[in-house]
Amino acid sequence: MQEKLKSFINDPWWLISTSMSESLTKELEKELSQKHILYGKEAVAMARREDNDDVIFWIKKLNKYAVVHLTYSKETSNDFPMTLLFTLSELEEYCKTVSKFY
Repeated sequence: MQEKLKSFINDPWWLISTSMSESLTKELEKELSQKHILYGKEAVAMARREDNDDVIFWIKKLNKYAVVHLTYSKETSNDFPMTLLFTLSELEEYCKTVSKFY
């Protein structure tokens, strides 16, 4: 899945290693409340921003990418961690917009 991101991931985004992916995926699982849209869905971390705690996850069950702002704490609301869902083309546009302002 990371291959699909290579063509448009630029600063401040960067693709991550397998070990970093596993670590960030575990962190996401720790943070999600049962009310969150991603709860119980398999997620794989693909990339992250170097200037904040945003991480791009592939969510197979939804067939979407999620940009999640990790909080590094257990959440009880479905609003946190803040999550945006994208198709691949929407994600590309989003990442390019962020890169313009970096």
